[in-house]
Amino acid sequence: MSNIIRIFLSDVKRLSTNVVAVVVIIGLSVIPCLYAWFNILSNWAPYDTSATGHLSVAVVSMDRGVEIGGTKANIGNIICKNLKQNKSIGWKFPKSDYDAVEGVKSGTYYAAFVIDRDFSKDMVSFIGGDITHPQIVYYENDKKNAIAPKITGKVKTAIAQEVNRSFVSTLTKGFLTVTGDLQGAVSDADAGNVVNQRLTTMDSDLSTCVSIIDTYISFIDTSSKVMKAAKEISHEADRIKDSMSSVSKSATTAVKSAGKTVDTAGDMITININRLASELDSMERTMDDYFTDAQKRVAVTNAQIESLKAVMESTKASFKTIRKQIASSGISETEMVKKTGDAVEGDFDALDQDLTALQKANTKTDKDAEKEYKQVKADIRVCRKDIQKLSDAYQNTVAPQLSRSMDSVKKSVEDVRDMLGYSDSSISELTGMLSSYPDMMTLGKDQLKKSRGKVLKMQGELHRIMDKNAGIEESEQYRMLMRLLSTSPEKVAEFITSPIDLQVHAIFPVKNNGSAMAPFYIVLSIWVGSLILVAIIHTKVKPIPGIEHMRSYQEYFGRYIVFFLVGQIQTLITVLGALLYVRIQCEHPFMLWLAMSLTSLTYTLLLYSLAYALEAVGEAIAVVLMVIQVAGSGGTFPIEVLPVEYQKLYEYMPFAYSINAAREAVAGTYRREYVTYLSELGVVIAVALVIGLVISIPCKKMNLRIKKSTEKTDLIL
Repeated sequence: MSNIIRIFLSDVKRLSTNVVAVVVIIGLSVIPCLYAWFNILSNWAPYDTSATGHLSVAVVSMDRGVEIGGTKANIGNIICKNLKQNKSIGWKFPKSDYDAVEGVKSGTYYAAFVIDRDFSKDMVSFIGGDITHPQIVYYENDKKNAIAPKITGKVKTAIAQEVNRSFVSTLTKGFLTVTGDLQGAVSDADAGNVVNQRLTTMDSDLSTCVSIIDTYISFIDTSSKVMKAAKEISHEADRIKDSMSSVSKSATTAVKSAGKTVDTAGDMITININRLASELDSMERTMDDYFTDAQKRVAVTNAQIESLKAVMESTKASFKTIRKQIASSGISETEMVKKTGDAVEGDFDALDQDLTALQKANTKTDKDAEKEYKQVKADIRVCRKDIQKLSDAYQNTVAPQLSRSMDSVKKSVEDVRDMLGYSDSSISELTGMLSSYPDMMTLGKDQLKKSRGKVLKMQGELHRIMDKNAGIEESEQYRMLMRLLSTSPEKVAEFITSPIDLQVHAIFPVKNNGSAMAPFYIVLSIWVGSLILVAIIHTKVKPIPGIEHMRSYQEYFGRYIVFFLVGQIQTLITVLGALLYVRIQCEHPFMLWLAMSLTSLTYTLLLYSLAYALEAVGEAIAVVLMVIQVAGSGGTFPIEVLPVEYQKLYEYMPFAYSINAAREAVAGTYRREYVTYLSELGVVIAVALVIGLVISIPCKKMNLRIKKSTEKTDLIL
């Protein structure tokens, strides 16, 4: 024991009296800690937003958008807009897909996302039944960096998940929102009645549609009769030379007046009402032509007056038909319209009586004919005035009701279209006709009948659905739907997109990646420090004056004390710097130092023993052991993901136990794991002692031969 102490004191004396030696020892003590600190700091938070925000990733949307129900949507642009608010990656937005791909090839971008031209269109393709999955093409440059593609790859997955989540959420929310009628009915426990009422309303509107089409068909028939009567009047007038030109002008004026009315009145009922006034004007002008002077008044034939009565009777019949058609369309007359209509009918009755009186007076004196002629003209003006009142009253009261009715019919037709799956072209034809119902006269009778048939067919299908719907409230599926609809659409959408509420409870949480990597880099720096020691300081002890009969074990332990002390200084500086300078997380600082102190003892003793027993060969073995342990000790990647060979060697690696013991100190201890890991290092210490005290003895001759052989080369130390 005394010889061991003497050897140690001799080494200390030689080191302390040599300035260069002191500088070397200081360097040996500091270098390993720098290695640990810098590596910990470089790995401090590589996956945080502050770090990944500097990774350039390109995003380009080539999406042309899609139009849904008259609304344009471009999901690709929405994605880009949202990514501009995302700071987790350094998003770049080049102008074209070519620029993005070239940027990845050149290394300007680590990766690129290119959104397909038909992305929005494909996103809603399920609506038409021909489902096409929307595409986002992902390009990455694996050459530029080994870790960056892994980070951008996670972003790739996150983008796909976000798009899917947003789409499902929006779709679900929209579906539940459009069922607002049913949702409101749930609170009154009367949802089935709401559905039945809605179907009944649709059925009523379709019946109204049929009635309106029948009305316009009737209008066409009525107009045909009027035109026929006009032709007869025209033929009769042709036989009267002096009135022929006037009648022709009157007919032309009536046609032009009707055309202007189509442009201004806005619907067929107004056209027909105003046409009555035009017919009265024409009749008055014709009568003026018949009674141009006193000499002709008694010369007017009975046939001519009969033709005037025919026109008046036809006009009166047309007016009655109009009133019937208004009633058949489902629109009730207001009090004002009814009162004015009755007055017009009274005016027509008065005109009929006047014409009869004129016919009788015409065979008497000019004075009698003159009197009746003026009475007819006065009654025509009264009738025309009442017709104008009727037209105004209709425009202000009945027409708006009819317009609202048509809007309801159009809505119901579209609802039935959606319910029964009718083709867009068929429904577009019908709703287009309803949208311009004032111009139905231009369609022709055959087209109106064809449209009427479509509506009746649609109504038949609707009746079938109404029959099936009867009693639906009693089904279990219906009750389940009602319970679903009673929930907030936002909540249901959120649940469907994320049905699992993942609660994260971190066990032994570590605040940052640097603290998590600290055990590995501290242990590695201790090994590196031990390796530098055996490379610089000799393990063999030269003869020392005053020490005789120096045994091998005395030499072994005497020189090792220096290795031990320098190793402990290295470890103390490294651990204190990690705690106080780098400020790693550490739940048990003393335990960290104790584990690393024992680690330093183990590593310095193992490497010292290898160098003591095998000299240069032992130093080479130490380097190989370090390389193997860096790759396969589980310091970076989990041991389970490493090749099988490393998994088998894992339990024989000193790094594994030192790192695990350090992790217990940094993140928190579990039972007696800390003690277990440290006890495993005791096995390594025992192996090191065997190498240094036993195996070194027979290796001396081998070491001597190797040394002599290398000296002959004049190249190898």
